[in-house]
Amino acid sequence: MGSETEHKIPVIDLTKNLMPGTDEWTIACKEARNAFEEIGCFEVVYDKIPLELRNSVFDQAKHLFNLPIETKMQVTSDKPYYGYFGQYSFLPLYESLGVDNPTTLEGSQKFTNLMWPQGNDTFCEKSQAMSKELVELYEIVTRMVFDSYGLDSCEHETNIGLTSFLLRYFKYREKESNEKSEIGLHSHTDRTFMSIVHQHQLGGLQVKSKDGYWIDVKPSPTSFLIIAGDVIGVWSNDRVVPCDHRIIMNENNKARYSIGLFAFIDGVIHVPRELIDDEYPLKYKPIDNFDWLRFKATEYPIKTYFRIKDS
Repeated sequence: MGSETEHKIPVIDLTKNLMPGTDEWTIACKEARNAFEEIGCFEVVYDKIPLELRNSVFDQAKHLFNLPIETKMQVTSDKPYYGYFGQYSFLPLYESLGVDNPTTLEGSQKFTNLMWPQGNDTFCEKSQAMSKELVELYEIVTRMVFDSYGLDSCEHETNIGLTSFLLRYFKYREKESNEKSEIGLHSHTDRTFMSIVHQHQLGGLQVKSKDGYWIDVKPSPTSFLIIAGDVIGVWSNDRVVPCDHRIIMNENNKARYSIGLFAFIDGVIHVPRELIDDEYPLKYKPIDNFDWLRFKATEYPIKTYFRIKDS
C-alpha cells in the first residue's frame, strides 16, 4: 500500500530544555511511549548537534564509500551485523559499514586506520564526535521511555551500562539504466534494543503503520528517527512494537547517504516487574542480545528464542 497523508509519524520536540520531573517532560514521555506502542518509532526534533558536524560527517561518508571494495571488505567483526555489508545481487543498491565502539578514540581510530592506513584525522574526529552526540540523544530518549513505564533511574543506568553502540554508514547508489527495482533495503525490523537514524539530503526511509500503510520519513537537518528494535519489544513484554521499515530509492536517481546509531545489549536483561501484570503476564526469559544474534537469529525469531514455554 502507498503512503497516505493521514498517516503520520509522531514528532517530539526536544529543542526545548525538557527537565525530568516537569509537566513538559511527563507529556513528552507519554508521547514517546504511545508512539512506541502504536508504530514502534517517533521522530525527534533535536538541534543540539551542530550543522557543521552533520555536514562534515556526510562529506566524509562519501570519501569512505569511494574506497576500493577490497578495502571496505576488511571491516569484519566477531559480533554479528557489525562488519561490512554490500555487493548483494538481491540488494544491488545497498552498502554499509559499521564502526564498533565509535564514541572512543580507540574504536574510531581502529576503523579509520583500517580504511586509511596513511591516516584520516578528519574522519576519525568527526565520526567520534557525531557518535558522542547521538549517544547523548539516545540516553535522553531511553530515559523518556523508561520514565513512561514508571521505571526508576537505576534501571535506566543499568541498561545504558550494558549497551554496546555501533555507528553505521549507509550508501544507496544510483540505479543504472537497466535496473527497475526501487528497493534500497527490504522491509525489516532492527535486531537492536533501539536505533537512531539520520538521513542526509534525500529521503527514502519509510515505516509501516499498524494498518499496513508505508509512511515517508522526510529528511530534515534537525530531525532524527528513533526506532524500536526487536530486543526492546521482548524487554517490554510485547508492549512496544518493533518498527517495520524499509528504503525506497525513487528520488531523482541520486546516491543516498544516511547514518545510524545502533544500540545492542551486551549482557543479560530481564522484563521489568513493572511491565508484568494480568494483561501482560510474563512472556519471556532473560534476554541476551548477542546470544540470540549468534544463534542463527535469521532462523529463530527473537520472540520464539526467548519465549517462556506455554506462555
